[in-house]
Amino acid sequence: MTIADVAAFRDMAAVLRHRAGLNVNRLAFVKGEWQAGGRDKLVVNGSQFVARPDWMFHGWTMFWDGKIRDYRLGYVADRYVPPRRDELGYQDKDAWEIWNKKRDPWVLQWSLPLFNQVSGEEVIYSTDTLGGRDALAALLQAFADRVESNPEDEKILPIIELGSSSYSHPERGKILVPIFDIIGWAVPPNKPRPPLPAPQPPEALPKVAPAAIEGPRTSLGNDMDDSIPFAPEWR
Repeated sequence: MTIADVAAFRDMAAVLRHRAGLNVNRLAFVKGEWQAGGRDKLVVNGSQFVARPDWMFHGWTMFWDGKIRDYRLGYVADRYVPPRRDELGYQDKDAWEIWNKKRDPWVLQWSLPLFNQVSGEEVIYSTDTLGGRDALAALLQAFADRVESNPEDEKILPIIELGSSSYSHPERGKILVPIFDIIGWAVPPNKPRPPLPAPQPPEALPKVAPAAIEGPRTSLGNDMDDSIPFAPEWR
């Protein structure tokens, strides 16, 4: 039997992998380990991906009662400037204590899409840490230098290997930080940039907890589950 069109099989594979609220796997750096996946984390230290600095985005993500509720995101290439925190609401720290483990529900993050050249799998790395920001800054600088050099082969996307480093902090001891080791360059795929999640309408957002509720919440879902319900174009 000869199969000329494999698109149907790829589409079904995407359907089988789909989980509610999670269309793109997350890539996270946790205590020196690179982890990929949803519920079942896979250690991927040393794995190679093609980074997409041209699709990097940043902004605010809102977590409430263990779930992602809202966004204010934009692409770096568009020079997006996130709003100020005081423009986003949810300032009641008493409600934070009840519903959000005392955490500010709005988190400012920087996010980098990546893909596997062999499997085509797409992942997103998001960070709000100093170490993560430094790793992204170095990658962005290298990407800008490469684009300005106008390579004849049009290979401008960094092929990176997931690594780590560390430094000694006078109070916190050994601090592990993520590293993107650039090992080559790739041509950008012929694929349109996907849309980012839009802000939720006010009526869809959770209500601030009433002051009458006594004591802290005993459960917060998956404890700030970091799944991002991006549009299907990310798959």
